[in-house]
Amino acid sequence: MRDLELLPKAHLHVHLESTVRWATLREIAAAHGLPAPPAPAGGPRPFEGFRAFGDHNSLVRDCLRSPADFHRVALEFCEDEAAQGTRYAEVTFTAASHGERLGSPQAPWRPSWRGSVREGGGTGSSAG
Repeated sequence: MRDLELLPKAHLHVHLESTVRWATLREIAAAHGLPAPPAPAGGPRPFEGFRAFGDHNSLVRDCLRSPADFHRVALEFCEDEAAQGTRYAEVTFTAASHGERLGSPQAPWRPSWRGSVREGGGTGSSAG
């Protein structure tokens, strides 16, 4: 029997906002002078319904304020996926919401693409 953790994987639907490391989110928030979001009690766990998912992503969305933030979280996502054996991931994020706040729909998209497709390629994972 083969070890499932060693098999290659694909992540077919993931929201970038849901993948941000808590330490990264706290650093990004602090860099923008925002209060540090509290880590979930008991560590990461599945969302208890769509409302909890939406609330979490809203919290993350409010902290992501610069193209560098998007670049960093996309690159870290690829690193984390590669560590789990993921070779391909289909990633989405709320570009319209971020773009409205940042002044351009491309503001979050381009650095995320660079962080995941270009630089994330060095991890052995690709994201689309």
